[in-house]
Order: sequence, then C-alpha cells, then structure tokens
Amino acid sequence: MRDLFDEIDEEREELPKLKKISKEVQKKRNYNFYQQLAVCLFIFLFIVGVLVGNLFPACSETSELFATCTKTEYNLSLTLIFWIASFVFCSMIYGLGEVIRLLNIIANNTNGK
Repeated sequence: MRDLFDEIDEEREELPKLKKISKEVQKKRNYNFYQQLAVCLFIFLFIVGVLVGNLFPACSETSELFATCTKTEYNLSLTLIFWIASFVFCSMIYGLGEVIRLLNIIANNTNGK
C-alpha cells in the first residue's frame, strides 16, 4: 500500500513563478465605452459631491428668538450620501461594461471555431 506522502509528492505541481504572475496581472487591459464612461462619471460626480456639500450647508446653530440658522457648516453627510450613491451608480455602469466585454469574448471564441 502506498504512503499518502508518496502520493502527494507524485501529484504535486510547482507553484507559478512570481514573474509569470506579475506579467499576467500587469498586462494592459482594454476598457470599452461603458467602463470608460463609468470611471469618468465617477470622477465628475466625486467633485460634484464636494460642491453639493458646499451649496447646501448644514445648520450648526440656531437663534432661539427667531428660530433661524445663525451659523452654517459644510454638509458632510450630504456629501457622503452623494458619493455612495454615485459609487453604486458608476459600479452598475462599469458592471454592464464588463458583461458586454465578456459577451464579446464569448462571441469571438464561438465565431472563430
């Protein structure tokens, strides 16, 4: 009867070299229109989120006599909500672009046969 360790030694494969892995990770990737749109739109919406936080300030102090805002500050909560919503929206657009890219790869592989 064979020893378990002998069987492991026979079936063991060498791990890939670091240079091979780094070449695989670093190879240039082509992005389609939807993926480029998602990245550009996220950068634009990130900047707009900062502007929205400034345009709609939060009230930090109110007057007790007239119940009006006497001191305002940057609205961080509105900015964060805007950033999260824009990230989710742009992720959906990027995901749509990824699905289209994968479908193009599948179509090219099936037409080539």
